[in-house]
Amino acid sequence: MGWLVAYDISSPKRWRKVYSRIGEVGYRLQYSLFWLPCDGRTGNALADSLAEIIDPGEDDLRFYRFPDTAWARLYGPLPWSEGVDDALTRRFGDCWRASPDED
Repeated sequence: MGWLVAYDISSPKRWRKVYSRIGEVGYRLQYSLFWLPCDGRTGNALADSLAEIIDPGEDDLRFYRFPDTAWARLYGPLPWSEGVDDALTRRFGDCWRASPDED
């Protein structure tokens, strides 16, 4: 199981805290999108801790469960170096494409 986490944080100070905390657990896929290869308990604990940092009137933080059976096709450059062997590579490496023409 994993999680996709997306956020839009209006304060640079809060953004740094959120970015740092998510980065301890997950992998940055895009500017404000992370993949977290963790179980439900860890994902929920992280969500709870981040809820204490953000301002719900100004910020947007979203957690989406991504079960192991979910399918994804990803296009664009890999967000990690070639030869990296970790949870993200094992989960998505075979379905990542540099361009749609590789299908």
